[in-house]
Amino acid sequence: MRLTDLNSGREIGANCLLAEFGGLRIAFDCGLHPKLEGRKALPRLDLVQAPLDGVILTHCHLDHLGSLPLLLRAHPSARVFASAATTLFARRLLNNSVRVMMRQREETGLADYPLYLEKDVERVENALSAAPLATPRVIGRGGEELAFSFHLAGHVAGAVGCLVEHRRRRHFFTGDVHFQPQRTVAGADFPRKPVDTLVMECTRGATTTVSSGGRAAEERRLLRSINEVIDRGGSCLLPAFAFGRMQEILLFLEEAAAEGELADVPVFCSGLGLDLCDYLHEASRKTRQVKFDRAVLRDLGVTPLSRKFVQPGRNMPDQGIYVLSSGMLVEKTPSWRVAANMLDHEENAVLFVGYCDPDTPGGELIGMSPGDKFKFRGLDHEATLRAQVERFHLSGHADREELVEFARDLAPKDVVLTHGDPPARAWMKEALAAALPGARVHDPEPGVPIDL
Repeated sequence: MRLTDLNSGREIGANCLLAEFGGLRIAFDCGLHPKLEGRKALPRLDLVQAPLDGVILTHCHLDHLGSLPLLLRAHPSARVFASAATTLFARRLLNNSVRVMMRQREETGLADYPLYLEKDVERVENALSAAPLATPRVIGRGGEELAFSFHLAGHVAGAVGCLVEHRRRRHFFTGDVHFQPQRTVAGADFPRKPVDTLVMECTRGATTTVSSGGRAAEERRLLRSINEVIDRGGSCLLPAFAFGRMQEILLFLEEAAAEGELADVPVFCSGLGLDLCDYLHEASRKTRQVKFDRAVLRDLGVTPLSRKFVQPGRNMPDQGIYVLSSGMLVEKTPSWRVAANMLDHEENAVLFVGYCDPDTPGGELIGMSPGDKFKFRGLDHEATLRAQVERFHLSGHADREELVEFARDLAPKDVVLTHGDPPARAWMKEALAAALPGARVHDPEPGVPIDL
């Protein structure tokens, strides 16, 4: 296999891999970089020159999905293989991306936007093919063929890892993975038989694993913080990814409320995340890959966030729990806008409940001290940080020790690191070299092929 990382840098960005098996060419994911704008946010699609024989879409987060319409514009005959649940979500998330880009063009004048239109999204929907779990499918051309099979990855609804078998060699691609069960999805169900190559995410490679009590203890700590903030008259902002994390947090809050352990205040959510509750409900009804009932919105009395934002610096008029996208407090998203009302007031709290890139506004806020200044560019507001800021280890990505243990079980000859920032890759490379002394561990140069 020849593998080329088409992401623009060694980081979590526009995730896209080009894998060549003899004469067959398969793309794994095709995302948009969440921190860059315009064409700078794209993977190196110019390096995909010969026709593609297929695309594997591991899941529907935009850093894996967001550039797919452009890839199919250039390769219209390629089929896109995904889990059944993923085929239900893709069009909704891509259409939202089109609307966001059109709004960004109006606000910033950036001529690149929109990068694609709804007709391009329709092409993606027509190309999607649902592949059953743990059942090999064959892709072939000109006498060459490979077999691939999907295995639940546990990261988010519909997420899968992919096993590729070609010329008696086995290659496993984890995609984004979480081994422990969550409320909306079961934990990863990956095969544990030896492979020749393991292509593995390493998002949390630089994050020390929480040792005492694990996820349950973190959830208790989160609930305790929420109640303490509400008891002192403040509001809580929980930045959350609209797809997956928001629904997970809503189920967590519903469970606490049903047990009489959650403070009795309104719960506010933003538009896309609320809309996606319907999609996850439908996926839960149609497949066994998702566990979600939209009745949670009724049971919690969830209120859509008003589009009429309060003047920056002035506290929110309604005390409550605000579960808003984006999870990394990206500029001009609902969580970023509401943070502009909360940070100046000591009774409030911003509680991060998922992965947060250190170079995003959320990552900047996590690293600040009380009294520091936080600039809201575009709002003409500089907040003085008085609110409580806490981070909770409730990520949808596997802990680094779990990834090393998984790699040890598969005993690969080659391990290729993806989906991680430089410190995460450095820790994983060192740990894997110690755990698998006979294996070669690769941290590929972006755009440079490696032969495996």
